Amino acid sequence: MRKNILRKIPAIVVMIGITVLSAMPGNDPFLNAFHFSDKIKHFIAYFALGMSLCFWTPSKKWLAKPIIHGIIVVFICIVFGIFDEYHQSFVPGRKGNDLGDLAANTIGGLVTPFLYFLIIRWRASKKG
Repeated sequence: MRKNILRKIPAIVVMIGITVLSAMPGNDPFLNAFHFSDKIKHFIAYFALGMSLCFWTPSKKWLAKPIIHGIIVVFICIVFGIFDEYHQSFVPGRKGNDLGDLAANTIGGLVTPFLYFLIIRWRASKKG
């Protein structure tokens, strides 16, 4: 039981982090400290969210039903991304409702289940 709760903490932390960053005004120096594309920032954030969501389910269950678990992770990333974009529409200096940002969020969340599945399958094959 305790281990199941610990598996959820990274995703909750990432969701809080995304929400806090989304609440910062567009001219905040912290947001502008990273000099690469806004879409890459969105991809990285939702890649982290997707990977942390993958940890919710033990590896054996992932290996048994990877498609179902992958769909759940992608769905949560998409829904959270939609709410995040809506939330940004109320923040000064932020656009919000940007389909490009939502696409970057979705791609970040979409890549993680595939990568996670490949990693756990490789680790399982090493164990024999």
